[in-house]
Amino acid sequence: MNRRYLTLCGLMAPVLFIFTTILGAAIRPGYSHVSNTMSELFSPGAPNRLLLVPLFALHSVLLVLFGFGILMFVQGYEESKRMGILGASSFIAMGVLTFLTMTIFPQDAWGSPPTFFGQLHILLSGVISIFGILYTLLIGIWFHRTGISPNFRTYSLVTVAAVVIAAGWFMANYGSPIMGLTERLAALVGFQWTFVLAVFILKREKYSSIPSSK
Repeated sequence: MNRRYLTLCGLMAPVLFIFTTILGAAIRPGYSHVSNTMSELFSPGAPNRLLLVPLFALHSVLLVLFGFGILMFVQGYEESKRMGILGASSFIAMGVLTFLTMTIFPQDAWGSPPTFFGQLHILLSGVISIFGILYTLLIGIWFHRTGISPNFRTYSLVTVAAVVIAAGWFMANYGSPIMGLTERLAALVGFQWTFVLAVFILKREKYSSIPSSK
């Protein structure tokens, strides 16, 4: 697949997730963005699950495709290639695990007895968070070492700090009336980094493809 199309997936994935979450809340009576988690929209027995799961799954597929776009972009440079490949691979792994948590291992319905699949959802969500921190750091450092954009490392470090703070706030408020709000803030921090990275890669490829005049 064309690398540009793969990179465009990085723009579409966050937008699709936000759209699906808003749609799911709008068609589910009594659902609150402030108090309900996003995973509740596709938990077993959730209303409109058959509509929402394919959309959430597509979001995950777009993430995986963007991961391969990052990998192809990294392979175009020799400097610190191993670090860049590891970062891109971590992003792909995150996308695959996200797909699993939204399809095969959904969150248990709130207040229902815990199940094997629901417990795995919690475990995989934790692993996804670790991958998120890992690929953000690795790709940010890779941008600095290659000289492509030293400022992107600083931006990535700030993003990681924001993710850790937001995730900690969510965990501290798990089960509270603002649980959904804190989860959304943590997710948005990661989404904005993915979106900005896709924009940066697209701009980089655009200008690098313009022949220089001599």
